[in-house]
Amino acid sequence: MTFESWLNALIYELGLLLVQFRPSLATNPFLKRLMDWCRPDWVEWKTANTLDAVDKQAKVLVEQWEAEHRTDVSEKLATKAQELFPEAKITPLPNATVPSVMIEHKAPDHASDAVRALGGEMRITWTLDGEPPQTPSR
Repeated sequence: MTFESWLNALIYELGLLLVQFRPSLATNPFLKRLMDWCRPDWVEWKTANTLDAVDKQAKVLVEQWEAEHRTDVSEKLATKAQELFPEAKITPLPNATVPSVMIEHKAPDHASDAVRALGGEMRITWTLDGEPPQTPSR
Protein backbone atom coordinates (compact mmCIF):
# COMPACT_ATOMS: atom_id res chain seq x y z
CA MET A 1 0.00 0.00 0.00
CA THR A 2 1.34 3.41 -0.91
CA PHE A 3 1.55 6.28 1.52
CA GLU A 4 -1.22 8.10 -0.35
CA SER A 5 -3.64 5.17 -0.15
CA TRP A 6 -2.78 4.61 3.51
CA LEU A 7 -3.42 8.30 4.20
CA ASN A 8 -6.76 8.13 2.35
CA ALA A 9 -7.76 5.12 4.46
CA LEU A 10 -6.85 7.03 7.61
CA ILE A 11 -8.87 10.06 6.46
CA TYR A 12 -11.86 7.81 5.78
CA GLU A 13 -11.59 6.31 9.29
CA LEU A 14 -11.44 9.81 10.75
CA GLY A 15 -14.50 10.78 8.68
CA LEU A 16 -16.40 7.79 10.08
CA LEU A 17 -15.39 8.83 13.58
CA LEU A 18 -16.51 12.42 13.00
CA VAL A 19 -19.91 11.31 11.68
CA GLN A 20 -20.30 9.01 14.68
CA PHE A 21 -19.77 11.88 17.13
CA ARG A 22 -21.54 14.55 15.08
CA PRO A 23 -24.22 12.94 12.88
CA SER A 24 -25.08 16.33 11.34
CA LEU A 25 -21.75 16.17 9.44
CA ALA A 26 -23.08 13.24 7.40
CA THR A 27 -24.98 15.70 5.21
CA ASN A 28 -21.98 18.01 4.69
CA PRO A 29 -21.20 17.99 0.93
CA PHE A 30 -17.45 18.46 1.45
CA LEU A 31 -17.25 15.49 3.85
CA LYS A 32 -19.37 13.38 1.49
CA ARG A 33 -17.03 14.06 -1.47
CA LEU A 34 -13.97 13.45 0.72
CA MET A 35 -15.40 10.14 1.93
CA ASP A 36 -16.28 9.11 -1.64
CA TRP A 37 -12.73 9.93 -2.74
CA CYS A 38 -11.09 7.97 0.10
CA ARG A 39 -13.43 4.97 0.16
CA PRO A 40 -11.62 2.76 -2.45
CA ASP A 41 -8.33 3.04 -0.55
CA TRP A 42 -10.10 2.38 2.74
CA VAL A 43 -11.74 -0.75 1.26
CA GLU A 44 -8.34 -2.00 0.08
CA TRP A 45 -6.78 -1.34 3.49
CA LYS A 46 -9.67 -2.95 5.36
CA THR A 47 -9.58 -6.01 3.08
CA ALA A 48 -5.82 -6.43 3.55
CA ASN A 49 -6.18 -6.22 7.35
CA THR A 50 -9.06 -8.69 7.36
CA LEU A 51 -7.15 -11.18 5.20
CA ASP A 52 -4.11 -10.90 7.49
CA ALA A 53 -6.30 -11.66 10.50
CA VAL A 54 -7.86 -14.64 8.71
CA ASP A 55 -4.40 -15.95 7.78
CA LYS A 56 -3.29 -15.79 11.41
CA GLN A 57 -6.43 -17.61 12.57
CA ALA A 58 -5.99 -20.26 9.89
CA LYS A 59 -2.40 -20.85 10.97
CA VAL A 60 -3.51 -21.34 14.58
CA LEU A 61 -6.24 -23.77 13.48
CA VAL A 62 -3.83 -25.82 11.36
CA GLU A 63 -1.39 -26.06 14.28
CA GLN A 64 -4.26 -27.16 16.55
CA TRP A 65 -5.41 -29.80 14.07
CA GLU A 66 -1.87 -31.13 13.63
CA ALA A 67 -1.42 -31.37 17.41
CA GLU A 68 -4.74 -33.19 17.76
CA HIS A 69 -3.80 -35.53 14.92
CA ARG A 70 -0.44 -36.32 16.55
CA THR A 71 -2.18 -37.07 19.85
CA ASP A 72 -4.78 -39.27 18.13
CA VAL A 73 -2.12 -41.22 16.23
CA SER A 74 -0.02 -41.83 19.35
CA GLU A 75 -3.09 -42.85 21.39
CA LYS A 76 -4.19 -45.34 18.70
CA LEU A 77 -0.66 -46.68 18.52
CA ALA A 78 -0.56 -47.02 22.32
CA THR A 79 -3.87 -48.92 22.31
CA LYS A 80 -2.59 -51.29 19.64
CA ALA A 81 0.71 -51.75 21.48
CA GLN A 82 -1.15 -52.55 24.72
CA GLU A 83 -3.10 -55.25 22.87
CA LEU A 84 0.11 -56.76 21.46
CA PHE A 85 2.14 -56.44 24.68
CA PRO A 86 -0.31 -56.70 27.62
CA GLU A 87 2.48 -57.12 30.22
CA ALA A 88 4.45 -54.07 29.08
CA LYS A 89 4.19 -50.47 30.22
CA ILE A 90 3.08 -48.37 27.20
CA THR A 91 3.69 -44.63 27.08
CA PRO A 92 2.37 -42.53 24.16
CA LEU A 93 4.83 -39.94 22.81
CA PRO A 94 2.76 -37.47 20.73
CA ASN A 95 5.44 -34.75 20.81
CA ALA A 96 8.21 -36.89 19.34
CA THR A 97 9.42 -36.09 15.83
CA VAL A 98 6.99 -38.74 14.63
CA PRO A 99 4.10 -39.67 16.99
CA SER A 100 5.37 -42.80 18.73
CA VAL A 101 5.01 -45.06 21.76
CA MET A 102 7.54 -46.28 24.29
CA ILE A 103 7.20 -49.96 25.18
CA GLU A 104 8.89 -51.03 28.43
CA HIS A 105 9.09 -54.68 29.44
CA LYS A 106 9.98 -55.89 32.95
CA ALA A 107 13.30 -57.62 33.34
CA PRO A 108 12.85 -61.40 33.25
CA ASP A 109 12.92 -63.24 36.57
CA HIS A 110 15.97 -65.29 35.58
CA ALA A 111 17.99 -62.16 34.68
CA SER A 112 21.06 -61.15 36.67
CA ASP A 113 21.02 -58.33 39.19
CA ALA A 114 22.90 -56.07 36.75
CA VAL A 115 20.24 -56.59 34.07
CA ARG A 116 17.46 -56.01 36.60
CA ALA A 117 19.13 -52.76 37.71
CA LEU A 118 19.06 -51.56 34.13
CA GLY A 119 15.49 -52.71 33.62
CA GLY A 120 13.99 -54.82 30.89
CA GLU A 121 13.75 -54.37 27.17
CA MET A 122 12.69 -50.90 26.02
CA ARG A 123 11.91 -49.69 22.56
CA ILE A 124 10.43 -46.60 21.01
CA THR A 125 8.51 -47.15 17.80
CA TRP A 126 6.25 -45.22 15.49
CA THR A 127 4.87 -48.34 13.83
CA LEU A 128 4.07 -51.80 15.12
CA ASP A 129 4.99 -55.00 13.27
CA GLY A 130 2.59 -55.75 10.46
CA GLU A 131 1.05 -52.28 10.54
CA PRO A 132 1.75 -49.64 7.88
CA PRO A 133 3.06 -46.27 9.10
CA GLN A 134 0.40 -43.64 9.68
CA THR A 135 1.02 -40.36 7.92
CA PRO A 136 -0.75 -37.11 8.70
CA SER A 137 -3.45 -36.15 6.23
CA ARG A 138 -3.65 -32.59 5.03
